[in-house]
Amino acid sequence: MSLGAILIFPGLPFQGCTQPAQKPGTAGIAKIEIGHVDSIASDILKETRPIWVYTPSFDTTTFSRPAYPVLYLLDGDGHFSSVMGMVQQLSAVNGNIVLPQMIIVGIPNTRNNRSRDLTPTSSPGVPLFGGGEKFTEFLEKELIPYIDKKYATAPYRVFVGHSLGGLMVINALINHGSLFSAYLAIDPSMWFDDENLLGKAGSVLRQKDLKGKTLYLGIANTMNPGMDTSQVRKDTTNGTHHIRAILKLADKLRAYPGNHLRWDYKYYANDDHSSVPLIAGYDGLRFIFKSNSLSKNFYSDRAITVDSLKRRIIAHYDLLSQERGYPVRPSEQFINQTGYNALTAKEFGRAEMFFQLNIGYFPESFNVYDSMGDYYIARSEKAKAIESLTKALSIRNAPDTRRKLEELTAGK
Repeated sequence: MSLGAILIFPGLPFQGCTQPAQKPGTAGIAKIEIGHVDSIASDILKETRPIWVYTPSFDTTTFSRPAYPVLYLLDGDGHFSSVMGMVQQLSAVNGNIVLPQMIIVGIPNTRNNRSRDLTPTSSPGVPLFGGGEKFTEFLEKELIPYIDKKYATAPYRVFVGHSLGGLMVINALINHGSLFSAYLAIDPSMWFDDENLLGKAGSVLRQKDLKGKTLYLGIANTMNPGMDTSQVRKDTTNGTHHIRAILKLADKLRAYPGNHLRWDYKYYANDDHSSVPLIAGYDGLRFIFKSNSLSKNFYSDRAITVDSLKRRIIAHYDLLSQERGYPVRPSEQFINQTGYNALTAKEFGRAEMFFQLNIGYFPESFNVYDSMGDYYIARSEKAKAIESLTKALSIRNAPDTRRKLEELTAGK
């Protein structure tokens, strides 16, 4: 990904994303693409909204189509490239599985409408504010259903916003709790409209059961020089209103542990309002998906018995399923490759376990039965190999699978 990669999206209606003139000698050089532009015509907002979408690559010629959590990102025109790069790096590059692979939906601001869309209430004398509830209706009734219909989504949604976007994230948690599973509010503008939302938050946090919901709150250093978080709480000047309001939110969150909300926050002393999104976004996603990682070395640790390894893998994905509220499965491709690695090393017990594990998680996939057939061929168990390959062909007529089956049955 290059710094100019975001410029691959032409013609979008916001400032700073026009295509630069082509440099001499660069004709024919392919651009590095990090996503694609989609759009949705909104009856609620009375406008066509561009959306930027990143989808993980997957091989559906061999493996089952995976379903991914979806990260909805406000101010998409400002944060899409950094969030996409971070998620890709931590979920796919160099074998990283710190985060799950995710679909990212960046929601750019349409021209001059950011303050309208990202403020849940109006402010006296400022007519351009207060369209946040209508914008949330657009998310609920138009954008989310559209994404769920068009893309391979899992029923787990993360909502990320910074500044006024962070205000909208907190508004969604407080007033629209069924829309998202996890919330990442980065230096949210809780001061807005005389702390209107902050005033409502206490009663909701006290009364509502938020079990299954996760929140991470990032707080930047927007204090006057020389102040600390204890001193700023006593300050009354307008310049510190922003951070004081966020600290009040943290106090309210801390005051009501009985609502079962899983949450954490961090104060970033070395980052201001503009620099905090990257580091808080990293910490927030790591917190939200804290349980995701199961080290690749764990799968190859020969000190762990086959039965113990199987139990621990199943327990891990049972835990993720419980935490996220839907059946979370391992990567079919990864388990498949791990099985073949064991088969090549003639570790037949491990190979069989991995192939059987994949059958249990992906019974709809032709590949898992084809791989099981290869295992039985290697073990000279002809009848079982024929049974497995026949099952694979009943799901998909794959030429290589048919060739193997014909070779096995030729001598019958």
